Amino acid sequence: MRYFSLTAVILLTITLFPSCDNENPLYIGDTPYADKVVSAPGATGSGYGKSSNAADGVHGAGCTGGNASDVYSLSNESSDENTYIILRWSGRRVTNGTGTDFAVFENPFDNGTCGSGTRFMDQLIVSLSIDGTEWVDFPYDYTATDETTYSNDPADWSGFAGVTPVLFNEETNPVDPFSAANAGGDHFDLDDLDDSTNPTLVTKIKNEGFIYIKLTAAGTVINSDTVENFVHDSFADGPDVDGVYGKYLEDVE
Repeated sequence: MRYFSLTAVILLTITLFPSCDNENPLYIGDTPYADKVVSAPGATGSGYGKSSNAADGVHGAGCTGGNASDVYSLSNESSDENTYIILRWSGRRVTNGTGTDFAVFENPFDNGTCGSGTRFMDQLIVSLSIDGTEWVDFPYDYTATDETTYSNDPADWSGFAGVTPVLFNEETNPVDPFSAANAGGDHFDLDDLDDSTNPTLVTKIKNEGFIYIKLTAAGTVINSDTVENFVHDSFADGPDVDGVYGKYLEDVE
C-alpha cells in the first residue's frame, strides 16, 4: 500500500498523553511506541525497506489516505524473506490492563469516502512473545462466505491488523492513540488471547505481559479453512507497518 499523500513528520513528546487517573497508561522510557527493531529480514536500509520507519512513531493520513513515506513494507510473497518484522520496546514490556493493551497501525484506507463500507487493506497477523523464541498468535479468522475469494469488507477480517485506517499522526493529529474512534488502527486486549493454543505461555503473557511483537503478512500464512495462503487484494503487494503503541508499560527486570 504505497500510493498516498506525503506528510512531513516530527515526533512529539510523551507529554501529549499525560496520565490523569488510574485507567490511563503509565509510560516508562521516552516513548509509548515500540522503538526497537529486533528482526527485519527484508530490510534494505532505505525507502520502504527502512525498518526503522516501523519504530519511530505513527504518521497516519486519515480514513481515505495513508502514510506514503514513513512505513516499512513487507511482502505478500511466501518465497520472499521479507514477510515479517519483530519489534520491541527498549527495556520495557507491555502488560495487561483495562481494555486495549496495544494498538497496531498499518495503512488501510476506505475506498471513495470515509465509511464507504469497502476498504483497501493489507492484513497482518499479530504474534507475541516473552523470550523472542516461543510465540502465540492473536486469534484471527477470515469469515467471508467464500474464503478462496478476497473480500474488501473489514468485517470479514476478525483479529487481523491492517484492517482499520489510521487517523493518528504524531505531528498533525496527536490524539490519544488508544482511542479507537479518534486514532483508528487495530486495537488488541491481552484478555482476548486464546488459552487453548498454548495455555502456559498465554497465561504468563496475560499475567506478566510480553516483550516482543511479530507482524507477519497474512498473505504468506496458511488459512486452515482452505489449506492455502490467505487471499489478499489483487493490488496489495504487502503490508506497510507504521508503528505499534503499548498502553501499559513496565520496566523489564
